[in-house]
Amino acid sequence: MLTADNVVKSLKEFASEKRKKTNEWFFKTGKGEYGEGDIFIGVSMPDTRKAIKSYLKLSFEEIKHLLESPFHEVRMAGVLILTENAKKASKKQDKNQLKDIANFYLKHRKGINNWDLVDVSVHYILGNAISYGIFDLELLDELSSSESLWDRRMSIVATWTFIRKSDIYPTITLAKKLLDNKEDLMHKAIGWMLRESWKREPEIIEDFLLENYHQLPRTTLRYSIERMEETKRKHFLYLGRK
Repeated sequence: MLTADNVVKSLKEFASEKRKKTNEWFFKTGKGEYGEGDIFIGVSMPDTRKAIKSYLKLSFEEIKHLLESPFHEVRMAGVLILTENAKKASKKQDKNQLKDIANFYLKHRKGINNWDLVDVSVHYILGNAISYGIFDLELLDELSSSESLWDRRMSIVATWTFIRKSDIYPTITLAKKLLDNKEDLMHKAIGWMLRESWKREPEIIEDFLLENYHQLPRTTLRYSIERMEETKRKHFLYLGRK
C-alpha cells in the first residue's frame, strides 16, 4: 500500500544501531549543536533511496505525514519523493505538477530542517519552479531574510539551478546579502555556490571575492577558491595577511 506507514516499515528494514550512532554524530545532534534534538533510526542515504523506490506515487497527504515525523530519515524519505517527482515534472515541462510540488514544499518546509534535507531538494524544486516562471526570484530574497537558518540555506542553494544554466547573478546577489550571516552552515553554503559559479565565470567570481574580501567569512573564502590552481588559491589566502 502507498502509505507513510509503509514507507517507514521499508526504511526500518535497512536500519542499524551502528548507522544510527554514525548519523547522530555526523549531523551534530549534541547539546548546543545545529542538529540538537534530531532523532535517527539508522539508515544511510543510499538505503533511504532504495526504500522509497516503490512509493514515488505517494499522495501529498501521506508525504505530509513523513515530513512531520520526528525521525530524520523518515523526513528525508518524504523530501526525496518530492524531489524525484519534481525532476520528472521538470523533464516533462509539466508546470502544473511542479507548481503543486513547490507549493507543498514551501508550506511544509518546517520539516526540512537540516542541511542534507535542503541540499538534496531545493534546487530541483524551488530552483526549477523559479526557472519555469512559476515563482519570481523574489521568493529567494524573502527566504534569505528569514530568521530560519534552513530558509536562508534554501535561498542560496536554490541558485544552483541557475548556475547550471550559466546564470550566476542570482548567486552573487544573494551571496552579497548573506555574507554577514553568523552560522558556519551558511558560510559553507555560500562558498559552495560561489565555487560552482566560479567554474562557469571565474573572472566575475574572482572580482566578487576581491571586492568583498574583508567581509568574507574564512570558511566561505576557502570553499570558494577550492578548485583554483594552487598559485591563485594561495594568492587569495595571502591577501588577508596584508
